[in-house]
Amino acid sequence: MRAKLPLPHIFLVLLALLLTAFPTAAQERAVGVTVHTEDAYDGYLLFSPAFDRDVYLIDNDGQVIHKWLIEETAATTAHLLENGHLIITGAPRGGEVDTSLAPRFYRDGSIREYTWDNELVWEIEFTDAETRQHHGIDIMPNGNILAILWDYHPLDEALAMGLDPALVDIELKDHPYLLPDRIIEIDRSTGEAVWQWGSWDHLVQNIDPDLPNYGAAAEHPQRIDINYHFWYSRNLDSLALSKINGGNWMGSMAVSYSPELDQAALSVWRFDELWIIDHRAADSAGGLLYRWGNPSAYGQDGHQRLFRPGGVKWIKAGLPGEGNILIFNGRNPNEADNQPASVMELKLPRRADGSYDWEREAEVVWSYAFDGPRAYYGSAQRLPNGNTLLMKGDHGRLIEVNPNGETVWEFVNPVSGATLVIQEDGSNDLSRAHKYPADYRGFDGKDMKPVGRLVDYLQA
Repeated sequence: MRAKLPLPHIFLVLLALLLTAFPTAAQERAVGVTVHTEDAYDGYLLFSPAFDRDVYLIDNDGQVIHKWLIEETAATTAHLLENGHLIITGAPRGGEVDTSLAPRFYRDGSIREYTWDNELVWEIEFTDAETRQHHGIDIMPNGNILAILWDYHPLDEALAMGLDPALVDIELKDHPYLLPDRIIEIDRSTGEAVWQWGSWDHLVQNIDPDLPNYGAAAEHPQRIDINYHFWYSRNLDSLALSKINGGNWMGSMAVSYSPELDQAALSVWRFDELWIIDHRAADSAGGLLYRWGNPSAYGQDGHQRLFRPGGVKWIKAGLPGEGNILIFNGRNPNEADNQPASVMELKLPRRADGSYDWEREAEVVWSYAFDGPRAYYGSAQRLPNGNTLLMKGDHGRLIEVNPNGETVWEFVNPVSGATLVIQEDGSNDLSRAHKYPADYRGFDGKDMKPVGRLVDYLQA
């Protein structure tokens, strides 16, 4: 014989069953805006999901303000101009991409501009067998674009520059090119390069004394050791992984320009370094002003501080920390799994004339360590109110923190291939994100009325 429940207990049981069958929004998902306090910076977030062709502009409540549908490919970078136009990078439209030249990064190779109404203004493609745009760009104050390119050098050319044949035998025998990076400045009005700096012009090697670039890397820190290679020199047990990237020797991830200094900051993933490049220098004129993060990359002793750096950004004039650099510090493959990724704010040992004291370390004046799984890519942006917007890209998570590191706003990307994901699951990665002030000129005259929360918008 079954005991009968009192009537109030029956209601409680029915309520519990209903909640289980029909979870609340908070129970159902952990995506979209999950934290929003009054201390969050008043602005609009522009972001590009890694596995979706849309670029979104949302407000602090997660309401969709605007979106752009990118033709044929996801945007790997998105920037909003002061005229309301959108600059993106992605794979070339309608063209076959030779993935054998860069197996992992086949979505790069095109820079495009769209109007607010999603009309294509222009496109620059890098589809030949000599150069290829990849990863991040920066928009300079004059409207020009600073971009990172791979230069394709056949292995015989690399050997003639002092590349150790052992590297070819171990790592490059299945890949026809070595891919050093070059930075170029593109005039948007003509599509032409008006400035460039190539790492190929600044090499040093200690293999062949008959070559003009012969020397010890430790004695020439302004030059780049052609025989330094992350996997080869530091991770011999993981050589199979290097073949994924082929000849992607440097793997620079992001570039940022400082108009006050006329210098560019470059995060060099496979060297575990931050480089400062003199924008006034041409190809053959030197220009590697400072490097930091991994002294072994240029043959010196010292404590390694950077591991697989991602996004890098100068803090603009007028913002808290102006003149410092924010850089994403990724996972250390030689440490335990609980070693977190982080963002560091660096004060570089810069002299009054813009040069750097190589004898001094950069000072870490602020940092934030991410919780949860280790991350391979991320970025940071200093906001006018002193907060910092942090991106954990391969987990689709954006966190705005105050100077004390307290979370005041959080957003988890709900987009994966134009569909809604319920929670962070590895398919909701972010490529880039940037927060613009509510009074940004690019919004002048635009319809900024929300059309609905992004999580609901995707379900509609």
